[in-house]
Amino acid sequence: MTKDFLKAFGIVVRDQVIMKNSVEISGLGTFKAMHHSQRQEKRADGTTVMLPPRDSIEFEAEKKG
Repeated sequence: MTKDFLKAFGIVVRDQVIMKNSVEISGLGTFKAMHHSQRQEKRADGTTVMLPPRDSIEFEAEKKG
C-alpha cells in the first residue's frame, strides 16, 4: 500500500465516522462513533467538575475463529 492510499483511506474512514456511519473492514474490524453524555467527575482534591459531552471513535477488532 502506498502512503497516498493510506492517507486517503484514513480520510474516508474519518469522514464516515464523523457522519455517524460505522466502517467495517473485513479481516480487521469495525470503526464507529460513540457519544458520551455530559457527566460529573469527582477529583482527588474533593472538587466536582462537569465534563462536557463528547464523541469518540471506537474500534472493535474482528473475532478470529
